Amino acid sequence: MDIDRRSLLRATAGLALTGLVGPADVDGWHPLTRSLLDRARRASSAPGPADKARIERVIMDLVDASGRADKPVIKWLPDPFAAHDLLSSHGLDELLRMGTGEIWRRRAPSGPFDDRSLDLSFVLRGLVADIVGIEHHDGALMAPKLLAKCRAIAENASTEAVFEVRAIAAQIGWLETSLPVAAAQAVADIELLLSVGSAETDELVYHQLKIFEAFELGLLATWETPDGLICIPTSARAASPRPA
Repeated sequence: MDIDRRSLLRATAGLALTGLVGPADVDGWHPLTRSLLDRARRASSAPGPADKARIERVIMDLVDASGRADKPVIKWLPDPFAAHDLLSSHGLDELLRMGTGEIWRRRAPSGPFDDRSLDLSFVLRGLVADIVGIEHHDGALMAPKLLAKCRAIAENASTEAVFEVRAIAAQIGWLETSLPVAAAQAVADIELLLSVGSAETDELVYHQLKIFEAFELGLLATWETPDGLICIPTSARAASPRPA
């Protein structure tokens, strides 16, 4: 799933100024979209512990729907720091061979979308991004990468060593899927699909609903590796940075 996080963050800044969304537009969204907005608010305002068993079932449902024969081994880690440490231990060469994750990917919606529908979809992404607190979640996922780079610089590591730390952090980012970001994109894509007559049971809608459900159940991020799928719960977002 190719998602531009910066565009999601920027989209929230001008909602009041664009004039694209008013009460009539919100009322015009599909009932499923409005229910997803309510669910996003509930999941974000009163998050409980991650339901790991149900999240794993969602992941396996997506794997089955994709037609993949192999079932990923799911490894739960407590926070982004633990995930970064484990992934860094593979080394840059091995990380580069891992490619990008496929479990959450699906082709983007296509259809006879008019400009207004596309604009409203973009603003809807921003609205959901604001509800789920993407900037806060992104900060949690960036923290271990930034700490690793700061440590390398503070320890007077060589230019080559600092470059490798930065390259490892960048490659870990390519393997990473932020579920709050994916959930915001999913809601926008669902509304776009439904606006042109897709049914709630259509394959593309089903896939996006599963992505949203994984976020709703408490999944913060995953990293897909040859050894399996690394997962961390949303509760990890509040984890304090490790001391330098």
